[in-house]
Amino acid sequence: MRVGVAWECPWVPSSYGKLSLWLAAELQRIGFEVRIYCPSAPELTLYSNKLIYAPHCIHRELGVCVELEKPVEVYSDKWLCEDGDVDVYAVCGSPYGEVESRWVSKCSTSSKPVAGYFVTESAIVPPILAQWLLHVDAVGFPAKAVARAYLVHDAVREVHGEWVLAPHGLPEYYFELEPDEVVDYGLRLYGHRDPGVELALESRRAGALYATVAKNHPRKDFGAVLSALAMLKARCRQELLPGRNCLSTRLLLGVVEAAGAPVWNIDMAVGALGLERDILLLEDKFRKTGVSEFFLVFMYSLANSFLFATLGEGFGLPPVEAGAFGRPAVITRTPVTEEVWEGYPLLAASRPVLSPDGFVLYSTDYADFAGKAESLLYPDVWERASKLARGVAEKYTARRMAEGFAKLVELAAEKRGTKQKHPLPEYRVSAPGYAEMLLELLGFART
Repeated sequence: MRVGVAWECPWVPSSYGKLSLWLAAELQRIGFEVRIYCPSAPELTLYSNKLIYAPHCIHRELGVCVELEKPVEVYSDKWLCEDGDVDVYAVCGSPYGEVESRWVSKCSTSSKPVAGYFVTESAIVPPILAQWLLHVDAVGFPAKAVARAYLVHDAVREVHGEWVLAPHGLPEYYFELEPDEVVDYGLRLYGHRDPGVELALESRRAGALYATVAKNHPRKDFGAVLSALAMLKARCRQELLPGRNCLSTRLLLGVVEAAGAPVWNIDMAVGALGLERDILLLEDKFRKTGVSEFFLVFMYSLANSFLFATLGEGFGLPPVEAGAFGRPAVITRTPVTEEVWEGYPLLAASRPVLSPDGFVLYSTDYADFAGKAESLLYPDVWERASKLARGVAEKYTARRMAEGFAKLVELAAEKRGTKQKHPLPEYRVSAPGYAEMLLELLGFART
């Protein structure tokens, strides 16, 4: 069977770019032909309308590489749902997003089965947006909480009561690399040209180097992370923390401007909190172009702990990646992170809030986030959390993701003809009981 996957291009340094590559590799291993359609691929090359892609791994010696059974065909998304030799199409992402909604709309008229592999950052999706699921034959989600966010609406649940769980997952090398070996390799590669490297190593030896890497985006709460570090430094001055750890506490901060919708003035926030000497920032070239897979792995390995403050996630891949290296993370508590990190003690308290776009997101409790970050300065707490984080990561493999995705593709083939053409004759802007559900979610008891 040939499956056409509409997602990010497999060479793009982002979570979606990596997942499309990892998924393609594992789908090939279980017998699928894979074709990827993506927005940054050229519409036309000199002799063809596709690229034949396989990653050229410059860090193969270390083991940071994904091996494809054979090169994958990559087309511009302009060709999506136009190829007769594709058996099932699969659209991935948020179905109401600017790019993805265009994909869903176009594929809704296809005679071929179309699957939707959908995410959302909202704890419950507004009815008019949830109805995008009516334009595909079958749906799958990376978490049960994401499924609930869409399927609370009767009209959607009636069509997609049967759905597939396919959690995001990591390739094998995440579980095979040793952090110290990665750091040694990186130091040989980069040398000690940047004085920030020596500061990072000093903090690492003290067990006091935190890391955060995320795109500059409204959903990423850099304020919680920076405030936590400011609180730790204040407690240091008050001599309330272990001296050696306290003096060496720093944050390796990766803010990527290459993607997202920049809203955070990081330099202003760092200056306002008096953290200029305590923040180790990515070089400008990485901030503007994105972080390579090796450099991301290097950051996880270099740091002792990971900080992940977020207003909402469809899965939340970075803390799972860090956990594979035994790096415990402090994570904002949301319905998705509660599910992925079930029973994990370092989920920071939060409260649901209604955002300007009608989503229910989660506001991090800064004090609780900071307190949990502080706890990781104590070796016994860190050791326990490290083992737990590794255990969580081991549940989420690329193979498991591909197996779930295969079930989704098969379900779409079985339900062929279910999808409705876009646009619908009418979209419901409200749904029975939606306001009551929303109020209950926000903490107000039903009356």
